[in-house]
Amino acid sequence: MIKRNWTEEEVTLALCLYYELPTSKHDKATKEVQELASLLDRSVGSVVFKLGNLKALDSSTDGIGFKHGANVDKVVWNRYLKNPALLFEDRNRILASYFAEETGEQKPLYDLNEAEEIKLEKELDFSEEDRTKLQKWRANQWAFRLSLLKGYAEHCCISGIGNKDFLVASHIVPWSVDKENRLNPQNGLLLNVFLDKAFDKGYITIRNRDFTVCVCDKIIDLELQKRLKPLQDLKMHLPANAERYPGKEFLEYHNDVIFHK
Repeated sequence: MIKRNWTEEEVTLALCLYYELPTSKHDKATKEVQELASLLDRSVGSVVFKLGNLKALDSSTDGIGFKHGANVDKVVWNRYLKNPALLFEDRNRILASYFAEETGEQKPLYDLNEAEEIKLEKELDFSEEDRTKLQKWRANQWAFRLSLLKGYAEHCCISGIGNKDFLVASHIVPWSVDKENRLNPQNGLLLNVFLDKAFDKGYITIRNRDFTVCVCDKIIDLELQKRLKPLQDLKMHLPANAERYPGKEFLEYHNDVIFHK
């Protein structure tokens, strides 16, 4: 059998699956892996191996994942690393080409945390333009959330909480302030609901020089103070891949503008 090289479109579909599935599901028995193999007319094993190539790109040099991936893997990886929303937009376009009989209408795939839904609705001013774009932005926030869940191994980057019901894809520079980086995962932190609120309101920040937590020293509420003070100088859990680290320029903005000094 002649070996068929993976195309950019095929790798794009595999990358979507990589984001959507936990690493433990990257095996031949997983239904979604089998479905992608069938769609691409490839063996299930080849899809599993491609997911391993992508894992290698997403890891530090610790031997995790399958090395020696094709150049096309890196090209696709770099294209979407800072814009996961574009990845899923392109996935829908590619799938439409595979299923020409489809209407092109995509079922909602996103599953946002309730706190993210509330924050998103507060950011939108519900002008006519925003009302018509609400669904798209929900989908974009879902992609942003997926990227942070993958980057931070589905754990809060400060507390280590791993229950996804309590995790929020939090923006460092607020969604309404920096439109160009709304969907850039480097402008995000994966936080539990409580710390997301504390970060948003400036009671804590992450120092841009060493990724350690700084707690406001003027907190009046004693119970809030008791819960936040132990975090002082704690180093946040960083992604395995340095390309996923929070951007220091975004943290600097939060340090200078939002944090209550």
